[in-house]
Amino acid sequence: GVSATLFVMVYVDDILLASKREDAIANIKNKILGTFDGRDLGEPSDYLGIHISRDQATSSIKLSHPTMTMDLVNKYGLENAKTNRLPLSTGATLGDSDGEALDTSRYPYRQLVGSLMHLAVTTRPDIAFAVGALARHLAKPNSAHWAAVKGVLRYLAGSADVGITFRGSNQPLAAYCDADYAADKDTRRSTTGYVFVLYGGAISWQSKRQPTVAASTTEAEYQAAAAAVREALWLRKLLSDLDISCGTVCIQADNQAAIKLLNNPLVSARSKHIDVMHHFARERVLRKEVAFQYISTDLQLADMFTKALPCGKHEFCCQGVGLV
Repeated sequence: GVSATLFVMVYVDDILLASKREDAIANIKNKILGTFDGRDLGEPSDYLGIHISRDQATSSIKLSHPTMTMDLVNKYGLENAKTNRLPLSTGATLGDSDGEALDTSRYPYRQLVGSLMHLAVTTRPDIAFAVGALARHLAKPNSAHWAAVKGVLRYLAGSADVGITFRGSNQPLAAYCDADYAADKDTRRSTTGYVFVLYGGAISWQSKRQPTVAASTTEAEYQAAAAAVREALWLRKLLSDLDISCGTVCIQADNQAAIKLLNNPLVSARSKHIDVMHHFARERVLRKEVAFQYISTDLQLADMFTKALPCGKHEFCCQGVGLV
């Protein structure tokens, strides 16, 4: 018969198989179970705590964490609390001196942030910015931080079933990157945000404070662009191994000056101070491995990873990265 591509995903002793042909899956199952002790659990509904929901009619797969989410909500006594529409209020301040020092023996701030971090990097990119901001204060949390982290839980309580949905399509890999200049009021470092979307759902994202202080908005955007390029190069290789050709990855940004700097291989007095490590991004543009395109801020999906947004824009970004 015609050979079939088969993907075998292994995490310690948990194995997930994927193929377009059931006979290929049955064959590899027989070989594995003939060699090792194991159990055939059939079509997966959960893998490593992630709930997998398939809809054959719409050719979609949804990945979510409803059980873990509600376990957290119940553990911290918020099952009957009023829910939030946003993970972090647009007016929230999370500085080092915005509240009284927290008694961590009574309020397990580190444990809760750690649990939320797991959700933020697996199936809930909508809380990535809030959790990243709260994780900066693990050493000396205060009462404002505790209120904010419980606010994230209230948001999750009202959206426990939300997850990333992927749909069958020929949509190429789409990428968005952004920066919020001097966003951290304690260090004045900027925040990098990027997200990569494939088949209608986010496959990679980041919300991270930049390692150095940027001297201008353009420099902050340029550092964010460099981070997005590094991820794009890795994803191109990974997708190639999965027989998915993505060609030049188009990264969409909303800063015209940074895009001009990336597309123009000249060094000027305004840009020569930018660290050399970020200049490789321009080289990758010249190689046509990535390309940068302007997008208006209103359509910028990476906004969700650089700042707390109002409800309308937050919901727009959630829909754009496949969160339903």
